[in-house]
Amino acid sequence: MEFEFDPAKDEANRFKHRLRLAFGVRVFDDPDHIISASIREVDGEDRNKAVGMVDGKLYTAVHVWRGETLRLISVRRSNANEQRDYHSDPG
Repeated sequence: MEFEFDPAKDEANRFKHRLRLAFGVRVFDDPDHIISASIREVDGEDRNKAVGMVDGKLYTAVHVWRGETLRLISVRRSNANEQRDYHSDPG
């Protein structure tokens, strides 16, 4: 899987969440990661959230598909609802 991100978004994410967007690749390394739709009309595109365990903590990577490339938009610690979804997923 190929990943990409906008350098300006990377800097904004680092400032806001103290994480580089490249860290989001690690979310997908969790074999039990889950993916759900991130539905916000303001976004204007189909976004998804991947929630996965990295070093014993849950992180969320918001992303879109651009052809065969996964574009990372935001990476942050998972909120309570995302943590609940991860732990309750039967898959």
